Amino acid sequence: SLADLINQTCLYTMQALGFGMFAVFAVASADLPDRYILGRQGESCAATCSAVGQQCSTSIVTDNSTSIFEKLGIHCTQTAQNGLWWAEDQPSYVSASNDPGNHSGDCLGYVGVPAVVQCGGSFPSTERICHCYGDIRDECWFVPGGQKPCWDNTSASALTFGTGLSGGTLPSLETTLFAHQIDPTGPGGQLNHFWSTCSPEAEANMLVRYYVNGETTPSIAFRPSMAAGVGFDDSTAPWGTKWAGLGAGKGGGQAWFNNFKIPFTSSVRVTIQSTDGKSYNGFYMIVRGGLGLPLVIGEVTLPKTAKLQLQTFEGPLKPLDWLDVVSVPKGKSGQVFMTAISVNNSGVGGYNFLEGCYHWYDPQDAVFPGTLLSTGTEDFFDSGWYFNAGEFRFPVSGFTHGLDTKNKTEWSAYRYHEMDPLRFSDGVRMTWRCGDIGAAAPNGGSKCFAESLAGGGRPVGNPTCDHVVSYGWVYVF
Repeated sequence: SLADLINQTCLYTMQALGFGMFAVFAVASADLPDRYILGRQGESCAATCSAVGQQCSTSIVTDNSTSIFEKLGIHCTQTAQNGLWWAEDQPSYVSASNDPGNHSGDCLGYVGVPAVVQCGGSFPSTERICHCYGDIRDECWFVPGGQKPCWDNTSASALTFGTGLSGGTLPSLETTLFAHQIDPTGPGGQLNHFWSTCSPEAEANMLVRYYVNGETTPSIAFRPSMAAGVGFDDSTAPWGTKWAGLGAGKGGGQAWFNNFKIPFTSSVRVTIQSTDGKSYNGFYMIVRGGLGLPLVIGEVTLPKTAKLQLQTFEGPLKPLDWLDVVSVPKGKSGQVFMTAISVNNSGVGGYNFLEGCYHWYDPQDAVFPGTLLSTGTEDFFDSGWYFNAGEFRFPVSGFTHGLDTKNKTEWSAYRYHEMDPLRFSDGVRMTWRCGDIGAAAPNGGSKCFAESLAGGGRPVGNPTCDHVVSYGWVYVF
């Protein structure tokens, strides 16, 4: 009974991982006891329990009484439908003043609670009563927040491997979705397909990580939209290249995919996480790959030892600042696979940042200007004149989002380098600049060859990069 469960209990509150103040009562026994917790408004019990390092139990015992609320510091002044349970976010307390059902201040669903409740249920205006137990640190990493290594049961010699999640939860704590090992002396493996779908909010806050060959820090961590070269959660759909795209969108549920070739020689682990502190239900995802597949990008065959890295940047740049899109130290060989970038500002200077030129330094310490890869940003992405023909999504390059108003400018684009391989043999730096300098160039041009303003040049327009997101995918060996 509830009375037995709360014997020798104490009432306290705790702050955990940004989840706000929890009210908790528990059996005073282990460090992480079996306990009930009042979660944060709008959160599922899966997220609430994970935030305190525990698993969520599907059993909630109320004895058809409001005493479970009182033990958690909630004094029910009113109830709805005589306290009868009717929804998966219950038992719960309606903490929002603007609850759409006009139940603000009510205690809900404590009478007739099913024997099994869903840990993933939530509602924006309620705080759920959650039953948490165990120490998640001792749990398999397939459990949200779990840290114990676990692997799939697919044979190490299987030619095709992968998994799928149907109607599951995108959790607020990092959770392993797929983990596979192969014989390190064998031909090597490759993940080559990713797909996910959920609400636009969930997809925008989703982070996918790939841990390759036993890494403790992932060499790849991406948001599905930017992996496809799309910024600002642009939901234009359907579109796609053979490498990536968006199969569903238009303001509704989104379905992003990519077919990037991610090689590994001994193991690979794929994890998912929502980075806004929320958990999202109705989440679907597929990852797939194979054993002994050739690693060919365009017309270039890469060695088994090649490793795909995702190098990212997110933050502001000052006018004329340089950004390393890709940086690989001396002594390493490789090939750049794909670059994507998004930029926004408050309307100051509009698209003037597109004057920035791309440069290639092979090796890293080559002197400026290195090899000039473009005469402006839109030129690099196979357009011109500030993309005056509008958005496009070509097999090699794309202008995926554009907005230029008095108070806001937004822009994003991608380019794949399979038709024009960018290869290096002793380290490399690939750079982009926020805007550029108008000055006489040695080739008779008027831009891209001035490293600073010292030579008397001037910025072209008023380049402004309030926030930049850059993805540089590069194979290194």
